[in-house]
Amino acid sequence: MYSLYKEMKNDNNHIDYAGLIGKYLAKEASAEEITALEKWIAESDENKDTFNKYKQSWILSGIKKKNKNIDLDAEWTMLSSKLFEQRIETVSSPKIRKLQPGLPLFFRIAAAVVVLFAVSFFLYNFFLKPGTVEMMAATTIETETLSDGTTITLNRNSTFKYPKKFTKDVRKVELTGDAYFEVEHNKNQPFIIESQNIEIEVLGTSFYVDSHEDNSTVEVVVNSGGVALRSDKENQIILKAGDKGIFDKKTGQLFREKNTDVNYNSWKTKLLVFDDTKLAEVVDKLNEVYDTNIEIINPEIDNCRITVTFDNMTIEAVINILRETLDIVIEKHDNGYFISG
Repeated sequence: MYSLYKEMKNDNNHIDYAGLIGKYLAKEASAEEITALEKWIAESDENKDTFNKYKQSWILSGIKKKNKNIDLDAEWTMLSSKLFEQRIETVSSPKIRKLQPGLPLFFRIAAAVVVLFAVSFFLYNFFLKPGTVEMMAATTIETETLSDGTTITLNRNSTFKYPKKFTKDVRKVELTGDAYFEVEHNKNQPFIIESQNIEIEVLGTSFYVDSHEDNSTVEVVVNSGGVALRSDKENQIILKAGDKGIFDKKTGQLFREKNTDVNYNSWKTKLLVFDDTKLAEVVDKLNEVYDTNIEIINPEIDNCRITVTFDNMTIEAVINILRETLDIVIEKHDNGYFISG
């Protein structure tokens, strides 16, 4: 662990950022050092992530500045040079009192173990503990390729958590909201999505998951391959291409049916197909895909039907086609469009 710490210190030939972060957290950094650290953090997301890990580990490990200043470099140098000796002359720690040479050997060794554990925990959180990444999509659709080659497309108002590196046995992630997955095949390492008290396990396939917290159900639509949808070990269904799996949050029951919604993935592809579809249903889907606010203010035209395909069009082009096809009045307002008939 100490070698890892030293390797980070040598990443930059001029500034010891690992030591500088330690001084900053211990409130020992000068104004010039703080300015240099802030500049370094702003240079890249990797630097920012590294600093945040240091700060988190500092808090968790309990190695914090209380009544005494802490010099991590000095602490480690002193500890490593004395661990294999018969005595410890002085140990500085905010939680361990100074030990005198006359104390029994047992207590001196115990103190060394405690300090070594604390420092090891501190370094482990910096370098060895697998990091978790939180991917958030607020107003835009986000796409990310994971370390195993899996591609995730996250819809608006959704959150996805995944490890930077997967373990050998399983690839486990968490989803809140809806997303489209293209999972890289690996029969020896199943891909598991946890969401809303269910698990979705796949070996290699493409599928869509809708698990918004305010919905009464969680839905899974399989595009290719197959997945296992389960709420517990005794309750699971197998879904194949063309199937939709439904989990009822209230009853805990699972259902399987054929998917009849050709536009389930339109938020991602921007391809919408309507065949003799009610105008009200068309408007609902357009609001979802384009994140806009189209409102029918004349309920008498809710049931007007239309057959049309929109292939990667702008919302303005879609509105013009609706206006000309149905010969209806559509007016733009600040937040969207009014359809008045």
